[in-house]
Amino acid sequence: MNHITLTAMPAAGHVNPTVPLVRELVRRKIAVSYYATEEFRGPVERLGAEFRPYPAGAISPTMIAEATRHGGPVEVVTRVLDATHALVPFLIDDLRDRPPAAMAFDSNALWGRMAAASLGLPMISLMTTMLLGADGLRSLGARELISFVGESVAGIPGTVAARQRMVRRFGTGSLPPRPIFPMRGDLTLFPIPEWMQGSDSRLDRTCHFVGPTIEPASGTDDHDADLTDLLATAEPLVLVSLGTLHTGSEAFFRSCFEAFADLPARVLLSVGTEIDPARLGRPSANTLVRSSVPQLRVLERASVFVTHGGMNSALEGLHFGVPLVVVPQQFEQMIIGRAVAERGAGVVLRQHLSHRAVPPAELRAAVDDCLADPTRRAAARTLGKSLPAGGGAVAAADLIDELVAGRTPAAGPTLP
Repeated sequence: MNHITLTAMPAAGHVNPTVPLVRELVRRKIAVSYYATEEFRGPVERLGAEFRPYPAGAISPTMIAEATRHGGPVEVVTRVLDATHALVPFLIDDLRDRPPAAMAFDSNALWGRMAAASLGLPMISLMTTMLLGADGLRSLGARELISFVGESVAGIPGTVAARQRMVRRFGTGSLPPRPIFPMRGDLTLFPIPEWMQGSDSRLDRTCHFVGPTIEPASGTDDHDADLTDLLATAEPLVLVSLGTLHTGSEAFFRSCFEAFADLPARVLLSVGTEIDPARLGRPSANTLVRSSVPQLRVLERASVFVTHGGMNSALEGLHFGVPLVVVPQQFEQMIIGRAVAERGAGVVLRQHLSHRAVPPAELRAAVDDCLADPTRRAAARTLGKSLPAGGGAVAAADLIDELVAGRTPAAGPTLP
C-alpha cells in the first residue's frame, strides 16, 4: 500500500476527525491524496498530504451550512445528490491513470463511494457519528416529533427529485443499497467510542469503533489579551458554543447574558461568524464574547461546556473531563447528549428541537448543577479515559493496511 485517496465532505465537523488518520498514514510513508474544497487546502497540506480541489461550485462549506440551517438533514442529502453529478466523473477522470490502493470516503460523500465502485477500488467509509435508528425516534416527545417530521417532509420532494436525476444519469446499480446514508464500505471506521452506539442491524464485522484521536490544543491568539487573561484566571470557566453549522441565535446568546449575569464563574461565548457580537448588547462583567475561540485550548481550562452536542464537540469536552450541558439543534445531537447524560456526565436541554427558546432559568440551573455536583465531573473524566480504548488513528491505519493487503480485518465488536 503506497497511495490512499480520501474524499471529504467539506465541513469542519467532517474534516477534523480525518486529520489524525491522515497524519498517521503519512507517518507510515503512505501517500494520501485528499479531495476537498479550497478552504481546507492549508490544513491538508500541513499534514503532508496531497491536496486535490473539488471543482468550483460543486459543493462547499457554505452550501452545507445553509442546507443544514434551513432544511436540515434532508436538504443536505439533496445537495449531496446534486453535487455527485459533477464529482463522480471528475474523480474517475482524475484517478483513472493513477488509481490508489483504496478509496476512503466520508460516510456522506456519495461521490467517493460511487467513484470507488466504478474503478473497482477497496472502499473505506469514515463515519463521523453513530448509526441512528427507530429507537432514537421513539425517544422524541410529541412536539419534537412534529417539528422533526415537518422539517423532513418539506424537503422530501426535493430529495426524491434529486435521486431520480441521479438514477437517470448513473442508473440504479451505481447507488449504494438503501438507506443510502450514512454509507458503509468494505471497511467502516467509527472514530467514536463503542458505548456511544446503540444496537443497529447494520453493524457487522466490517464496522470498527476505533474511537477519537484528540489533537493537542493550540495556543491562544497572542493579540487577544482578554482571552489570554481569562484562561489564566483560577475562576471556574463556562464555555458556550453551538458549533460551526448552527452556531445559535442572537436570542439564545442574549438569554445566556441573563442566565449567567451573576454566575460565580467566568463565561466565554463563541457565537460564530454569522452573528455580530455588537448586536447582542453589552455582556455582564463576567462574560466575554468572541466569534470563534481555540476550543481545545479553552476546554483544557473549562469547568462546564454548553454545547450543541455535535460529535466532535462532545468528545472534545469529555476528553478534558468537562461536564456537558447539551442544547441539541438536531435529532442526532439529542441522541449524543442523551448517551452522555445517561452516564452521568451531563444534562440535556431539548427545547430547540421543537423550536422553543431555552428559558434562562433552566439554562442557569443546568450549569449550576454541573458546577456544583462533583459526580458530573467524575463521570466526564471516566468517559474521557475510555476514549482511547479503540486504538484511534493507529488502529484505523492498521485496519486499512490489512484491507489493502488482501487480508480480512478482524471482525469488529458485536454490539448488543
